[in-house]
Amino acid sequence: MCEESVVPGPGPSRTVPVGPALPAAPPPGEVRDRPGLLAPVAPLRRFGTEPAGTGLTAGDRGRAAELALADPEVRRGTGGGRPAVLGVYTAPTGRHRTHPLVVVHDRASGVTVEATVDLAAGRVLEVSAGRHPPVLAEAEQRHARDLVRGSRLLAALGVDIDSGAGHVLAEVDLHSPRYRHRLVDLRFVQADRRLPSAFAIVDLSDDSVLTTGLVSSGGG
Repeated sequence: MCEESVVPGPGPSRTVPVGPALPAAPPPGEVRDRPGLLAPVAPLRRFGTEPAGTGLTAGDRGRAAELALADPEVRRGTGGGRPAVLGVYTAPTGRHRTHPLVVVHDRASGVTVEATVDLAAGRVLEVSAGRHPPVLAEAEQRHARDLVRGSRLLAALGVDIDSGAGHVLAEVDLHSPRYRHRLVDLRFVQADRRLPSAFAIVDLSDDSVLTTGLVSSGGG
């Protein structure tokens, strides 16, 4: 069940930002813990977003994704569940050479693998475990917004749901029921404001909205 709250304006952060930062706003660590939702928020780490690989056409990215998803080692590495491609980037594989790097994530298992693909040979060259939770894909961000829209709580307060932009959160508490879940922290900014006016924490692993709330005005 989704909860709603109001949190104070910007303050000290207990999360570690990586990549482009969202507009300044109170991090999840400043929202009171709620049993059964986000188990201790202090160990949460934040990961940013980054652009897709350059130098690849849409056809290249689609073909690389197909090859990665069809590869037996990729399927074994993700636990044989329902892996999905979160992004296709480029990775150096030698001097003056690059190949597509496909990031594949399985929501059920929470496992991520990275597959380096040779498009000319039509095969996967290398499969390795993801080094960190994959960056938030645009399709995931849209889905997170749709889940928040469906909860109706923020929309009823006049929040522009389409303004939501997010970061991935990693729950590092091994005992948390949401360990290895795909968690997203969305912030919503009105066009005439510098700071976000509302927030939502979404669990994409089970398509649930964990909590939503308004951000009190702190001079923004």
